[in-house]
Amino acid sequence: MWAPIHMRKIFVGGIDYTTSDDSLKTHFSQWGEVVDAVVKKDPSTSRSRGFGFVTFMNPDHVDAVQRARPHKVDGSLVETKRAVPRCDTNASILPPNNHPDGTHTRIFVGGLPQDVKEDDLESYFGHFGKVTCVNIMYDKNTGRHRGFAFVDFNDYDPVDKILLTHNHSIKGRPIDVKKAISKSDISKIKTLMTGVVGGQETAFLSSPGGSGSNADAPATTLIPPGSTATITTSNAGGSTNIVSPVTPLPHPFFAHLPLAGLPGFSAQLGSGWQYSVSGNAEVLRNTAGAVSSRPSGAPVITAASPVIAATKIVGSIESDGDSDASAEDAVMDTEDSVAWGVSGVEDNCPPGAHLLIIEPFYGGSHKQLIQAIRNDESLIENSSTAILTLPSKKWHWRARTAALYFYQKVPKTHEFKVLFASSTLNLCELMGLRPDLLPLRKILYFHENQLVYPIRKQKDRDFQYGYNQIMSSLAADVIVFNSQYNLDSFLREIPRYLKLQPDHRPDTLSIVETIRDKSKVLYFPIYISHLTRSPKDALEPLQIIWPHRWEHDKDPDTFFQVLFQLAEAGLNFRLTVLGEQYQDNPPIFNEASQKLANFITHWGFCENKDKYWELLHSGDVVVSTAHHEFFGVAMLEAVGAGCYPLCPNRLVYPEIFPQECLYNTTNQLQKSLAQWCSRPQVVRSKKVNLDLNTFSWKSLKQHYASLLT
Repeated sequence: MWAPIHMRKIFVGGIDYTTSDDSLKTHFSQWGEVVDAVVKKDPSTSRSRGFGFVTFMNPDHVDAVQRARPHKVDGSLVETKRAVPRCDTNASILPPNNHPDGTHTRIFVGGLPQDVKEDDLESYFGHFGKVTCVNIMYDKNTGRHRGFAFVDFNDYDPVDKILLTHNHSIKGRPIDVKKAISKSDISKIKTLMTGVVGGQETAFLSSPGGSGSNADAPATTLIPPGSTATITTSNAGGSTNIVSPVTPLPHPFFAHLPLAGLPGFSAQLGSGWQYSVSGNAEVLRNTAGAVSSRPSGAPVITAASPVIAATKIVGSIESDGDSDASAEDAVMDTEDSVAWGVSGVEDNCPPGAHLLIIEPFYGGSHKQLIQAIRNDESLIENSSTAILTLPSKKWHWRARTAALYFYQKVPKTHEFKVLFASSTLNLCELMGLRPDLLPLRKILYFHENQLVYPIRKQKDRDFQYGYNQIMSSLAADVIVFNSQYNLDSFLREIPRYLKLQPDHRPDTLSIVETIRDKSKVLYFPIYISHLTRSPKDALEPLQIIWPHRWEHDKDPDTFFQVLFQLAEAGLNFRLTVLGEQYQDNPPIFNEASQKLANFITHWGFCENKDKYWELLHSGDVVVSTAHHEFFGVAMLEAVGAGCYPLCPNRLVYPEIFPQECLYNTTNQLQKSLAQWCSRPQVVRSKKVNLDLNTFSWKSLKQHYASLLT
C-alpha cells in the first residue's frame, strides 16, 4: 500500500564521518526494503555533515527501525527519528537547539467533544505507542471537561508519528493534536510573564521571523513566527479557515510574543496559568482551580505524589545574565549530603578569634563539615572561631568573585592564626588583596576537584575553575582532600589540564610535586542515626533507595532504565527517590515518576531529617550509578541505616566499599537487583564488610583538631 514519503523516511544523526551511502543502506536494510539512503555532505568540501536520511518502501519498516533502537552504524551510536516534510517546518521563535527534543513524550489534544473520556483517548492513541498517562482537564464548578487534554507516552517516537499523521478523529469527530511545549520553553514563557527578559530570551524575541524550511529536520512541531496578523489553518475536511489574531494580553512583554502565529502552542505553567492556542481555542487563563482527572491506570499515591511531590530548589537558582548558566553550575562541588538547620549566610566574628573559616558555598557537605567543627566545643571554642559564608547558590559566581567579597568582609584588625577554606575560594586573589592574612596557616579543603568534573559542554570559562584550584593549592600551606581518589585524580590531571593553555606553559611536574608535598587525605565525617529497623517478611518487596542529587553527573538515566527493565519483566520492588532537586531536572525523572508510579513509596527531597533517616532505615538496597563522586556521603549514610550498597567499580567507591559491593557493567547491576527482587531475604541477610567508625566524627575529631589548632 502506497504511503507518502514523510511516513517512510527517517533522519539519522551522529553518524561517523567515514560512513557512506552504501553502509547506511546496508545497516537499515535489516528492517525493510530501502529505496534510498544518503549521507549529507558539505558541498564545498564533500565531507560528511554527520547525518543522513533513509527512505523505506513501507512505513511499517520505519516502525521496525524505531522499535530496534538504539542503532550502531560503522561502530558509532546513531540517533534515528522520523523525518518531517519540508512544508511542515518553519523557523521557530524559540531557540533552535530546543528542536528536535528526543525526550518529548507529551501531546496536547484539543477540540474534544463532551462525551469523550480518558479510555477513549487511551484506546485511540494506544495504536501509536504505549500510553502512560491521560489527563483531561475538568472545570471545578460544572464538572464538565474543558475540551482539551494531555497524553503522555513512554517514548518520543509515538509523538512524532502522531504529528506526521495529520488528520485525527475520535468517535467520528476531528480533534486537534499538537506537541506540548517542553519545560525549557515553559521557563521562557514564565520569564516573559514576570517581565524579566535577558540572554537567550532577548535573542529569540529580537530575531527576525522567517519562513525557511528544511526537509532535513527530524519530526517535531515547530512554532512558526508570527509575522502576520492572521494565519490560515486546514481542518480535517481539507477546507481553509482564517484564524483571527489574539487580543493582546495585558502584559508589556506579551506584545513581543506573536500569539497569532502559535498554533499548537500549549503548556501547563507552574504558576497556575495555562496557555493554549489551537484551531479551537486561543486563551491564557488561570487554572489554579481546575480539577484534573487521575491519570489513566495510575494508582493513588500516599505521602508524596511522584508528579507533584514537594521539591527543594537548591539556592533558588536564578537568572544571572549568563545565558548558558544552568543548575549544573550551582552544584559543581556539593556532595549528596544535606546539612539541616540554619540556612543562608552565617557570619560570626568574635574578638580575639584565632581560627577564621571562610566558605563561599555554604551548603551540602561544605555546610555539614563546618557545622561538625563548630558544634564540638571540645575541639575549638566558638569564641575562638570566626566564620564568614555565602549562600550555596550561583556556584560559578562564587568561584569567580568570592575573594573580593571576603576581602572587604574579613576584619582589618584581628588575631587570626589559622585560615580554613574550601577550594571554591580563590585563595591567591584573597592573599593578594589582604597581605595581612599571608602569615596565617592557610588550609584548603577539597570536597571535589574541577579537573575531573564531567562537564557536558566545555566552555572557555570552565578552564578558570580548575585553574583557580591549582593556583589556590600553590598558595596554601596545607591541602586536605576528602579521599585518596580526590587527591590522586587532582594530581594526575594537572599536567593535562595546564596543556589546554595555547602557549607559554609552566613546568607542570614541579607544580605537581609542590602540591603533593603539602597534601593529605582526611575523610569527611559522617553522622549515622541508629534507628531500629522493622523486621520484614519474605513476601515484602525489595525496597530500593536512590539518595543522590537530581543531576546528570549522577547518571539517573542508567538507574531508571534498569528499573524499567525490572518492571517490564514483572518483578516486584518498591522505590524511594531522595536527593536535592533543581530548576532543570533531567527529563528522565518525569518519565520515571509516571512509568514507576506503582512502585514508588517516596519521591523527592525530604525536608525533615528525622523523616530522611526513617526512609533510609526502610531500605534494603542503596544504588549509585554516578560518574562523579569524590566521597559519597549519602551512600555511607544509607549503609549506616542498614542498606546494602551497589556502586560502580570506579571513582571513590573502590576506596570506600568492599569488592562485593561493586559492579562493572549495567548488566551486572540489573542482574543483582533482579535476583534480589525475586528473593529479597537474600540481600536482607547480607552484611557489608565496612567499618563505618572509620568515617565517624569520633574517629576523625583528633585529626581535625591537629589540623586546625
